[in-house]
Amino acid sequence: MPTHGDCGLENLSDRIDTRRIVQQALADWRAQGRLASQDMEAVWQASLPTRADWRGWLDRALLILGAALICAGVIVFFAFNWAALHKFARFGLLAVALTALAGFAMSRPAVRAVARPMPGPDADTSAPPAIRSEAPPLACSSADLPGLAALGAAQILSGVLMAVIGQTYQTGADAWQLFAWWTVLAVPWALAARAAPHWWIVLVVGNVALLRYGSVNLGVGGMLELLFSADRAGGTMRILLAAAVAQLALWYALAARVSDFGFRGMTGPRLIGLLICGYAGWIGLLALVGTRLDELEPLMNLLLAGVALAALIAWYRWRDFDIVVLSFACLTAIGVIVTAVGRWLLAVTNDIGGFLLLTLIVVGLAAFAGSWLMRAWRSHVAGADATAEGTA
Repeated sequence: MPTHGDCGLENLSDRIDTRRIVQQALADWRAQGRLASQDMEAVWQASLPTRADWRGWLDRALLILGAALICAGVIVFFAFNWAALHKFARFGLLAVALTALAGFAMSRPAVRAVARPMPGPDADTSAPPAIRSEAPPLACSSADLPGLAALGAAQILSGVLMAVIGQTYQTGADAWQLFAWWTVLAVPWALAARAAPHWWIVLVVGNVALLRYGSVNLGVGGMLELLFSADRAGGTMRILLAAAVAQLALWYALAARVSDFGFRGMTGPRLIGLLICGYAGWIGLLALVGTRLDELEPLMNLLLAGVALAALIAWYRWRDFDIVVLSFACLTAIGVIVTAVGRWLLAVTNDIGGFLLLTLIVVGLAAFAGSWLMRAWRSHVAGADATAEGTA
């Protein structure tokens, strides 16, 4: 069975981030005169994706597309032939499909990690340290990718199985229970795969279950009321925000202790960070729209949104730098600030000039955020460069 999927999508994302850091470092060195123009072309070419990189990307993309189309085909098959299939035929077909996927994954070879050889005496060590450190210390076989795709398809078909059970026996279960049990069934497949993309599926399905549960069982009537009912959704959003923060803390704890089970890369934390930004931003907007700010709850919601965004920015700026999450957080903060200013402008004036002022504020905040993000990125690149030179 395929294990230790370091050669999957999470490693591809890390390689893209590394390539960007390398190219930014090269541009800075060229601007500082530390890299001659005749040397620039050679090291820049070394940072570009090779033909093998593009072939590997195409293999992964087509494999993911094929697995997704197979799952979609199974869903459409059941939807089209529902009335013609006996209930045991439905369960039997799904059981055969899941068994076949599991058997196929079991037949795949495990990933073999091969240590990258150290450069010999004839190796070219003239490249800058950031270039030399771009290659990963382990070169992984890609023979596990079909097996990993099969396990991912099995995760999706587990949800189809739960839907078929609910439709066949009309259990009366709410949609959140479908997604909750789907999450439970997806976890063993993710443990078997030991690859980050399978945990992304668990995250997405689990958070859909939480959203649906919040819209039904936490005092909110439906999904639209959960999103747009300021007087009823505030408490639910606070619970969802706390759940997202707990997920982020759990991901980092598992990544530190059991990373071999697939808790690697930045895509998982980015998904959770996007959730935190969404919940914090929505809490802030609910506090500003349709409420009175002289009441305690809207003020507490606004303060909670600010604290959540500030903590997220501080973590991903100084502890575990990630420009993607920082961009999400800045965008969310801009939305809340502009809404607050817009509310104040509508309260003090009805003149059309207020909208012009609001436009200028949006442009100014966007320019400030972009400038700050660029400085943070350059500072991170400079720190990575200094670390690489120190260990070279």
